[in-house]
Amino acid sequence: MLNGLPQFEAEGASSRGEWSADGQPHLRLALLYLLGLVPLVAISARLVWLQVVIPDQFTAVFQQLREEYEEIPSRDGRILAADGSILADDEVRQELHIHYRWLQEPPDERWLRQQALARLSRMERRESERVAAEEAWILSERQRLWRQIARLTGVAPEELEQQRAQVQARIESIAGRVRDGLEARQEQRVAAADQAEGDRTAWEQIWHRLHLELTAAPDRGEDDPLVIKEELTYHVILPSITPEAAAEIEAHPERYPGSRIQVQTRRFYPRGDFAAHLIGSRTALRDDELQERRAKLGESDPLDYHVGDPIGRNGLERTYDSRLHGLRGQRRLVLNRQGEIIQSEVVRAPQSGKDLVLTLDPELQSTAERLLDAALQQETPAGTIDDETTAGAAPQSIVPTGGALVAIDVQTGAILAAAAAPRFDLNLLIRPDVERWREVRDDPRKPMFPRLTRMALPPGSVYKAVSAVALLESGKITPDTAIDCRGYLDHPGQHRCLIFRHYGVGHGETRLTDALCRSCNVYFFAGARKAGPQALVDWSQQFGIGQPTGIDLPFEESGNLPSPAIKREPGQKPWYPGDTLGLSIGQSSLMVTPLQIVRMMAAIANDGWLVTPHLGSNQGPQLVDESGSFARSVATYPEPRKIAGLHHGTLAAVREGLTLVVEDPRGTAYKTARLPGITLAGKTGTAETGGGKPDHAWFAGFAPAEQPRVAFCVVLEHGGSGSKAAAPLARELVERMRELGLIQGGALSAGRD
Repeated sequence: MLNGLPQFEAEGASSRGEWSADGQPHLRLALLYLLGLVPLVAISARLVWLQVVIPDQFTAVFQQLREEYEEIPSRDGRILAADGSILADDEVRQELHIHYRWLQEPPDERWLRQQALARLSRMERRESERVAAEEAWILSERQRLWRQIARLTGVAPEELEQQRAQVQARIESIAGRVRDGLEARQEQRVAAADQAEGDRTAWEQIWHRLHLELTAAPDRGEDDPLVIKEELTYHVILPSITPEAAAEIEAHPERYPGSRIQVQTRRFYPRGDFAAHLIGSRTALRDDELQERRAKLGESDPLDYHVGDPIGRNGLERTYDSRLHGLRGQRRLVLNRQGEIIQSEVVRAPQSGKDLVLTLDPELQSTAERLLDAALQQETPAGTIDDETTAGAAPQSIVPTGGALVAIDVQTGAILAAAAAPRFDLNLLIRPDVERWREVRDDPRKPMFPRLTRMALPPGSVYKAVSAVALLESGKITPDTAIDCRGYLDHPGQHRCLIFRHYGVGHGETRLTDALCRSCNVYFFAGARKAGPQALVDWSQQFGIGQPTGIDLPFEESGNLPSPAIKREPGQKPWYPGDTLGLSIGQSSLMVTPLQIVRMMAAIANDGWLVTPHLGSNQGPQLVDESGSFARSVATYPEPRKIAGLHHGTLAAVREGLTLVVEDPRGTAYKTARLPGITLAGKTGTAETGGGKPDHAWFAGFAPAEQPRVAFCVVLEHGGSGSKAAAPLARELVERMRELGLIQGGALSAGRD
């Protein structure tokens, strides 16, 4: 039975259909190969997928481009004198900017490798020799870049190298400070963690470490590279290059990699302090001002202001800012990951601002400024008998602290000259100089104070021209009414004429024209008593006294016209009879500006039309701007207004008296203002200031007296005698008008050849 057992087992196994690998070894091997091939195929397929199908998903971050939009500066409009000479303009500078990686020495290795890989195909990137060769080519390209810039701009290579070193030192300093800050914060975090670790129990420490191992990312052993924004931007290498050099760089970007041209504009004033208080200045718009503007105008702001845009702060720059302001353009930039510009496209071209042509005659303006400058440096004798001052004892000599001189067309109000002194250089606000700025700031004469529009002073006897109109129009006085002047009104100690103070006598029997000629205070005292204070106030208002003239300059002072009709607060002084007497000779609390006085004289000269002084011209020459189109200066201002109720005979009598002031040997300005060959009419004024300070010197009038065309006003702050200090300046100004051909044959000429 034992001998039959194996046979039985074999037969049994065969009969159950079981498979044996011992009889088929090749099947077992095939099975093993199959089991090993499956993962290899999967891995190979994944590699093919990674290398062929989706490689861009991994390299896209290094080749990623981004779009940015930058503003293109625009030029603001120019300000030009009547002859077309430039008084304010925008200086256009073309700056050369270089990307930091192209100036860094030695070059950043990561940047260099990325630059090389970006220029190679996928297959070429696997060849280390090819990558190294491309890196060497980029290094040589950097060297050629700087050689070409030196040759194109004419700047020495050593100077360029120094500029590169300065930029790199600044950026490395920034990176160092950032790195130190990060390290300090890291040390603080480590110290805080150690402190917290020490406060935990043993079980808490075990649990905390287990939690970190399961949740925190593993430490890779090195930190990510520190990226500084300044390392990925362009920096100024040359602040100004020629237009030809800029055009070459922009036309051939392949020759100047990492380079770009940035256009900048900056306001400048070619003539420095010329008409400084008229032209004004432009400075950068602050963020808070922009937000306030947008809150007021919303998105409908037609001027499209941006932070940093120059805006008018004062003078004509402020008044005509909306006209002068240019509109910025916009450029679309395409940049790579390193911040280098790949493509540039102008989306909106910038638009230059419009020009402003002035009525100002530059030659006459220069003369006016020269006269004032000389007056502020010259000692003037104190008031004498041929003046009309009512002040007390004055110093033996006087040096004015400031002054203004203005001349206007009596028919239109166009300003031919408007000077103020002292002045300051307008470029000082654009390019500040510490020492010069300190001098201007500390000057007690206040050079930046716009005296033409803001200086309100008592006019003294210049105001007697309006007093004369008020007396005649009141009906209480006629041109032939005689008033006996004994030198004082009621008492010898007050309300006197200067002649009485010096010689103890009066002017005797005096009529209107003689009262103006000799500036008789007693005549106007007595006349004001008859006419009453309201007549003086009403006619002063008619002539624009105590009101802004409406000149196209900002922040104009209105002055002060006292009146008995003004409601007074409790505790204030009531109107006394003495106030009426003081007002009649331009004192009391009366305060006027030079513009109000010159407009008053123009109204007397042109038969009673109140003009608006203006600097902007709507009759200026047509000038071609940069785009080749015609730019015409357009300014709007009110038409002259006829003074109601004013009789021709009244003005004729006043004009006669003002002419005698200069032409009659007894006139207060006969010795100092008379000009052979042309007849002047005017009035001197010496206004009391009080406090022991010198009086203010005035002289205002018009010329030619027979056919008035130009009205003028001169005022010297604390200048003393009107006849001695102010009248000579008016005479020289009128003489200069005749030399320049502005006054010819009793008429204002249209211009000069």
